[in-house]
Amino acid sequence: MATRGLPAWPHFGQDSEVLPEAERLLLDAARAWAAKGSAGPMAAAAIVLAAGGTEGAALMLDPLLRSLPTLHLAGPLCPHITETESAMLLAVSAAQQGSRGLSLGLLHRLAPPLTAYRALPLLVGLACALKRSGHVLAAAFEPSRLPRGL
Repeated sequence: MATRGLPAWPHFGQDSEVLPEAERLLLDAARAWAAKGSAGPMAAAAIVLAAGGTEGAALMLDPLLRSLPTLHLAGPLCPHITETESAMLLAVSAAQQGSRGLSLGLLHRLAPPLTAYRALPLLVGLACALKRSGHVLAAAFEPSRLPRGL
């Protein structure tokens, strides 16, 4: 089976330092949430989000990340983006653009079906909170460029 020409996940394996500002803020907050810190996960994420002017988004980020069992978040200093981090960033971007179906499909990569359905309102809330504060994730996808098997 030929593997040349298959689309790649946007952001996957990319250097996290070259992400646009909104994606970088969300990724840094999620990674801070996952890191073992003395302040606790929600406080660590809130500090990162407060630095970007959107501290209220931590109220949606915490339950969302808790509900995604297969989301693998790398360490805060990891230079590359994991496949599941890429799916999370794309899901938030799709929600900001009003594509709930695509957001749900991306959540299915991170959680079983019922859990993904329950996580969708949290994802939409997070996307809206980021958008209200001026952090709009870039549309890194076009339906024709998405990998198959979503």
